[in-house]
Amino acid sequence: MEEKQISTKAFILSIVDVFKYLGKYWQLLLIALLLGTAFDLVKSFFFAPPKKYDAKIVFHLELEGGGATNQLGGLASSFGLGGGGGAGGGDLFGAANFEAIVTSGNVFQKAFMKEIMVGDKKELFINYFIDSSDIKTNEWGKTLFHGPSDYCKYRFTKKTAAEFTPYENMIFADVYTKLYETTKINPQDNSSLFELSAQTSNEILTKRWVEVLLESTEEFYKEMKTKKTRQLLTIQEKRLDSLSYLIKTMDRKIARITFDNPNVVDPGGILKQQQTNRDNTYITNQYLTQMANVEALNRMIIEQTPIFTILEPVRLPLGMIEKSGLNTRLGGVIALLAVIFILLIIRSIKDVLSDKA
Repeated sequence: MEEKQISTKAFILSIVDVFKYLGKYWQLLLIALLLGTAFDLVKSFFFAPPKKYDAKIVFHLELEGGGATNQLGGLASSFGLGGGGGAGGGDLFGAANFEAIVTSGNVFQKAFMKEIMVGDKKELFINYFIDSSDIKTNEWGKTLFHGPSDYCKYRFTKKTAAEFTPYENMIFADVYTKLYETTKINPQDNSSLFELSAQTSNEILTKRWVEVLLESTEEFYKEMKTKKTRQLLTIQEKRLDSLSYLIKTMDRKIARITFDNPNVVDPGGILKQQQTNRDNTYITNQYLTQMANVEALNRMIIEQTPIFTILEPVRLPLGMIEKSGLNTRLGGVIALLAVIFILLIIRSIKDVLSDKA
């Protein structure tokens, strides 16, 4: 116990001795603290990363319920086309998958190919993004090893993704990656309220991006959610056109028979007129039924169409994202600790040398 008490006392005395030793160099420590802080201030002022503008838009997504899907299944079954495929079709477009759909390549490509007004002329969004963002100076900018990328000069024309060349796909991938990293979609209070946000180095570009992306998402949802119904509608409209042609043919035939019958002695002419009238009545009933089916499908498309209601639109000016002052304070502390470490190493070396002597 006595040894331990002596060792503890010696340890405390050694700590006090270290502080006394560092106190002799308080001016050096103060200079290190000031220099470290000054270095970080200069670095943050002259070499700070570009400011980012943050845009947020809050909206409500209203998806159709199961009624329209059940109607579509029943309608398809009545046409002999099978109605089992619609039962699980809504799972892909449910709220759980909404984030993945918004940030998918298909939706981004639709947004990139959308025309927007830039001044007094129309421009594809992807061209506007290349011209207005910092991608030309950062990802595609000049470095010590190579000059600016040729991507900076390329201009896209409106086309589908299948028509993209390999060169265009590489440019698209760079733009997609840059926007994907800063574009977020988060549910809010419940599964039907979402917040879409993005950050870029250009205030107007940020605002337009979230607006164009939401608009493209709405169009994508409408196209995909009503795809089966529109396909079925196309089939029924063709049938309706065929029945319409048959009705016109039967009308001309009845008119001809009615004109000829007063001059025909053969009793079979009356029978032929009755048969033609009966066929005409049947085709007319089929035509009216088919017209009702087409109207039902048109109403179903309206019921299946998702409704995007914007609750909080993007308003200028946008908020800026800047670095906090934590790094500045840490720079001074790091410089201070580095000088303390060096002084302690020098003191230890001197003690070792003095012991050998």
